[in-house]
Amino acid sequence: MSTTKIALPDLIQYRDQQIASKSLSRKLGIDMPFVAYAMAAGESISSEQSDRTKLVQVLAGTLTVQLTDRRETVTTGELLVIPAGTAHSYVANEPCKFIQMETK
Repeated sequence: MSTTKIALPDLIQYRDQQIASKSLSRKLGIDMPFVAYAMAAGESISSEQSDRTKLVQVLAGTLTVQLTDRRETVTTGELLVIPAGTAHSYVANEPCKFIQMETK
């Protein structure tokens, strides 16, 4: 595979009252799930959990992550590590773009 350079915030655009997502795993030729999201203000992703550790990096805006025992606010440039098996949900209180990677 050749070198690939991607402007992550430009990959996905906001849609009114919607959540936009784009999987990048195939494009990048990698095995781990790698997804970019753009969430309009007020949108949410309901509770989920994975058998993999999730890395969530906010590219623009602020993302609220509700974990089992606490709530974390993740802002532009910050990375949140969610351990495997941890229930979590996402809320965008303002327009928010983020990437989510899953590792073993």
